[in-house]
Amino acid sequence: MITGASTGIGAACALHLDRLGWRVFAGVRRQTDADTLKAQGSPRLTPIALDVTDTVSISTAAGAVSGAVGPAGLTGLINNAGIVVPGPIEFLPLADLRRQLEINVVGQVAVTQAFLPLIRTGRGRIVNMGRSPGAWPPPSRAPTPLPSLPSKR
Repeated sequence: MITGASTGIGAACALHLDRLGWRVFAGVRRQTDADTLKAQGSPRLTPIALDVTDTVSISTAAGAVSGAVGPAGLTGLINNAGIVVPGPIEFLPLADLRRQLEINVVGQVAVTQAFLPLIRTGRGRIVNMGRSPGAWPPPSRAPTPLPSLPSKR
């Protein structure tokens, strides 16, 4: 099971694992992305509707995967869904930061909790992917230097 498999690394992982012969469940939010993956993959690749911020969506996806794998369980869960909200923290709207945390942190935990019984049954592994915009920070103005503090002497 791979979350965030609509595009980018998630889609590439889903298609790569499919080509290696794995049965892949690819979490997508839009039907057009599901159709694209189906066209590019083999019958082993199954797109699954999944929004990591929606508990009903997560539960429905976990139920669908459970029904498909049965008592074998899952070999792996790749928590790949995530977003980057760029910009200096000084100007970052708190609503945007909350949305990023809901998707990148809370969403990963919620998906892990829902799929953990299948992972245990299948003696599988969990891989949590992260975003690192700090490695390539966006351009911004230099911070204003703090005034010098007087000496204690």
